[in-house]
Amino acid sequence: MKQILLLLFTLIFQISFGQTSHTVYASNFEYSPSSLTITVGDEVVWINEQGFHDVNGDINSITDEPFNNPETFDSPSVNSGIIYTHTFNIEGTYNYDCSVGSHALNGMVGQIIVEAGTTVVDVIVDSENHTTLETAVVAAGLVETLSGEGP
Repeated sequence: MKQILLLLFTLIFQISFGQTSHTVYASNFEYSPSSLTITVGDEVVWINEQGFHDVNGDINSITDEPFNNPETFDSPSVNSGIIYTHTFNIEGTYNYDCSVGSHALNGMVGQIIVEAGTTVVDVIVDSENHTTLETAVVAAGLVETLSGEGP
């Protein structure tokens, strides 16, 4: 029983505090990768490898219309190093561009897709190796509690 509780605690800790950091590189009228799928709570760091760039998730530089992202973000323009860092806490699709000069018009656009996180119950149920833990979670009446938002 102690091993089951220890494993359960470890899974809860990893899922609750397991933020992942992703990197997007900016150079030559492009973001690389131009599309990225992440999980709620993950961080994205944009790094400028060449040129003068920003990260604009507010007003589309081509259409001059709002992106209508779940939340807006915007960075100052820089010529090297880290452009911007953002932690995405709201699920949805985020479009952005580089608003410097005609960079967006020349194809410097990107998209971040933020998906809901995995719950402890998802991990346990999807694992072939945790049948005993799954039985214990169900028997203890913890399915609903461990399926909700953490911690």
